Formats: sequence, structure tokens, C-alpha cells
Amino acid sequence: MAEAAAEGRPFSAQAYRLTKGAHMAEFMYSRRFYNNPLIRRMIRFSRNAVDVRDSLTDRRICGQSLSKFVPAVAAGATGSQSTPYSVLDTVFRSAEFSEDNAFLDIGCGNGRVLAFLIKKKVPCPLTGIELNPEVAAVGQAWTKRYPNAAVICGDVFDIDLNRYDVFFMSRPFEPDLFSRFLQKLEREVHHRITLYYWVDQQSGQLLHNRPGWIMHERKILFFRRGFFIAMTPQQYSVWTYLPHEA
Repeated sequence: MAEAAAEGRPFSAQAYRLTKGAHMAEFMYSRRFYNNPLIRRMIRFSRNAVDVRDSLTDRRICGQSLSKFVPAVAAGATGSQSTPYSVLDTVFRSAEFSEDNAFLDIGCGNGRVLAFLIKKKVPCPLTGIELNPEVAAVGQAWTKRYPNAAVICGDVFDIDLNRYDVFFMSRPFEPDLFSRFLQKLEREVHHRITLYYWVDQQSGQLLHNRPGWIMHERKILFFRRGFFIAMTPQQYSVWTYLPHEA
């Protein structure tokens, strides 16, 4: 497009649409856009619509809605908020699971990610661990109907991480606690693992230039399938950890 302009040739209609779309996307991801009071009301309405849509999917899989937010119960932990299905579709779009894998959702809340993977017919054992007993009880109740899914009520610092090779987290820790978690993970795991990290803006930087860690994908999400999926743009990343290269 820059070459066409330099040579005095007009932009094609397609080039114009792409340029216009890029400018619009840049504006939508700016604080000027999403901090506007009127826009925030629109985004909140859109988020509520996403929750309604996702709750319908929850009920088909779990028999109940999993959308309720629950505040944190421990220092260094974060509150429990279910990740939208449209986000999970994007985060896991390149994932390939076999029966030999073992999946762990750290800070699984009510188990939305497990529900998503069940919906996708993932064949491997699916485990979530949740610190809040009240929230974990919800996941434990509905996963009983699925033989390859389970929710543990407990602290991830008390379990053996070497049992798993695929991990998901949606910012369950503040940065200091995430740093401690990485130390535990690297100390215990002796095989290749994959980490899907949703909302990695604060802690994801701790993985950069860390021995053994390779980032495969990073993307910002805000607007999916006609709806805003969060009150502000959020970021995810996909990593592998190779212990022998650490």
C-alpha cells in the first residue's frame, strides 16, 4: 500500500478497507475508547450478553451456569472469573490433545475450561484445581458425570506438577506468587509441557528470556464474534517449557 501511494496510484477498495479497519482496531484498543463512560456502558452490556450466551452453553454441558464472579480468598491469589467460550476457542485453536496427555487448569474456578474441553471432546484426563472450597464444590459436582474430568479443592503448591503436561491459567496469581509457581514448576517437571496463559499482561513478562521457555503465540483479544469479551483488552500467550534446555 505504501508503494502504491508513493507511485501516485490510488489505493484499491480492498486496501482502503484494510487501512480503515486497522485504524478502527487501533482506536478500539486505546484507553481513549474503552475508558469513555458511554463506551464502557456499551461494553458492559456486551459482556452481559456474552455471559448469557455462555451460560446457555454451560447448562448444556454442566447443568448450570458457571459465570458468577467470586473474589479471591487468599493473599497473592486472584478472584474466580470464568473465561468466555469465544476466548477459549481462540486460545486453544492450535491445540492437539491425545489420550496420553494430562491437562491441569490452575485456579479452575467452577470449571469453565474443563467444560470447553469436554465440549471439544478432548480425550485425555482433564483436571482443575481450585483454592476456594465453595467454588471448587460447584466444579466437583458437575464433573462427576464425565469420567475424564475432575476438580481438586486445594493449593497448586501442594500437588505434584510432574503428573501433567498441558497447563492452562487465567491469571490465578499476582506476579510475586506466579514467580514462586514457576520455580516449583521448573523444579518438579521433567518432561516437555505446554502452557496456555490467558490474561498474562502482568506476569507473562517473567517468562521472557527464561531458560527453557519458548513463546509460540501472543495475541490481544477484546472483540470476538460481535461482542466485547472483557471491559478492557486482554492478552494471552502460548508457551512450551523444555527442562533439558533450562
